[in-house]
Amino acid sequence: MELTINKREANIIQVALDHLYEEHTDVLTDAIRIGDDRQARESYHIQRIIEDIQGEIIYKLKSK
Repeated sequence: MELTINKREANIIQVALDHLYEEHTDVLTDAIRIGDDRQARESYHIQRIIEDIQGEIIYKLKSK
């Protein structure tokens, strides 16, 4: 999927993604603490997706 966003919108998205990443850091920590492997895998996977999206946003902004 191809999206067109400006720098301001990208910054807003980055802030939202940072917040979501931090939430999943907390969820991942709790899941590991209580031994919930399923939730730990899900949160870890979500964090990797967020990192990929953030990397793509940065790449696209630099290539403009």
